[in-house]
Amino acid sequence: MNIEKHLTARADLNGRNYDVVIIGGGISGVCLYHHLCEAGYSVLLVEKADFSGGTSQASAMMIWGGLLYLRTLDLGTVWKLSKSRERMLRDFSEWVKPCTFRYLPRQRSVYWRFLVHASLYVYWLLGLCRRGKPSACNIFPELEFLSKQHRRALNYEEAQLQTSDARFVLQWLLSNQDDYCQAINYCPVVGGSYDPHGKVWNLDLEDQIINCQQSVRARCIVNSAGVWADTLNAQFQIDSPYKHVLSKGVFVGIPRESKHEVPLIFDTPDGQDGVAMIPWGPVSLWGPTETAVDTPNAGFCADPSDVISLLSDLNRHLKKKMTAADIVSLRCGVRPLAVHKSYNGHDHPFRLSRRHRVHLDRDSPWISVYGSKITNCVLLAEHITKIIGQFVPVRDARPRATIRRTVDMEMISFPGLDQLVPSATWCVQQEMCCTLEDYLRRRTNISQWVPRGGLGANGEHRNYLLQLSEAFVDGKGTTAEEMVETYERKIEHQFDRVLAEC
Repeated sequence: MNIEKHLTARADLNGRNYDVVIIGGGISGVCLYHHLCEAGYSVLLVEKADFSGGTSQASAMMIWGGLLYLRTLDLGTVWKLSKSRERMLRDFSEWVKPCTFRYLPRQRSVYWRFLVHASLYVYWLLGLCRRGKPSACNIFPELEFLSKQHRRALNYEEAQLQTSDARFVLQWLLSNQDDYCQAINYCPVVGGSYDPHGKVWNLDLEDQIINCQQSVRARCIVNSAGVWADTLNAQFQIDSPYKHVLSKGVFVGIPRESKHEVPLIFDTPDGQDGVAMIPWGPVSLWGPTETAVDTPNAGFCADPSDVISLLSDLNRHLKKKMTAADIVSLRCGVRPLAVHKSYNGHDHPFRLSRRHRVHLDRDSPWISVYGSKITNCVLLAEHITKIIGQFVPVRDARPRATIRRTVDMEMISFPGLDQLVPSATWCVQQEMCCTLEDYLRRRTNISQWVPRGGLGANGEHRNYLLQLSEAFVDGKGTTAEEMVETYERKIEHQFDRVLAEC
């Protein structure tokens, strides 16, 4: 859908009736949106910021079969996640590719190495032997930059997103925009109520792009707001047996060594978890941390302590030591972990289940989604679609939606990058890109691949960002200069000041 049609659709929302309104534009919400469109429902998805603006833009981009669940002998979860991984590889081969992972265990006894190797074989068997067979190796390219303690590795195969998690999220939306189905970003839900007589939800929306308030009606609401799901339920007085415990995860992006070819998995110092070094374009991501936080806002910005801890652990594994000055980017997100609402424990987030939970309110057609991850987004979407089908029949048969597989993007170069990126103008016209940050962070990987969010280590790319910002000037008074200044202030706060204290 081009920008003119999209803006017209936004302006025509008021008074519209939908079968389902989905609140939240992360991976769970957009995957469900696609499945409901495909089933023939009329659907509106609303997101208070940009699509994939929360947890879904800060993942490790791994599509994995749940290897860590073997530690607790949760074979059922490993089976389900492995099955989901294989389905993603089969059905979305343009976005998800098989990838060798290299595990470098801590130097322990021969018995321990045998146990780890045996566990990888069990993992392979639970995946029905569809991935590459686990193998040991003593010669591999990454030895060139790893410290001498690493001389043995175990290879196994998972899957990985090709471009980025944010762009993967976006693809579920782009082909499903018509008179029946719309996805709207920068449009928070500000109020609403349920009419038990008409059996319909009335929602009040505040569209921040066209600057107006509108109301829509829906036969069912799906709360897929991720880490904000509890806040949204409280806003609408929805009671649920579940809640979220929040865990902050931080990666640092460092210059990628030429011999870094595949994701490397290391044990954490306490041996209770794993930490990854993931090759991604011109950088390698190192992390993540796993720290409990009380609120979402506390988790979407890295602290100096996060960076210091990551660098300390990283330097145990490298020949050449890294400092804060070497860091290209910080990647920070918050993972929502589903627990029972009576939970008051203080377990480390690693010990809490990653399983999703779905709750249908007993008094109104309101479905709340807890937890979830990229790997099982399709299974979750199919589960919720079946629930909705039990009480919201499809009223009008429509052609099934199909995911857009290939797109002729307008590509441009960016200073310091070998890879071409979609142009800002194209992203505005075709991909509902509304701000400079949307473009640098989610429509492209510029802010993660070029130092200081794309500005350059010494601000040398500022004038180039000024040129890009012209694509977002909409005649409402904000100039390209003001856009770049606002972006600079955010980078200074979330990147420069953090590293200055490390």
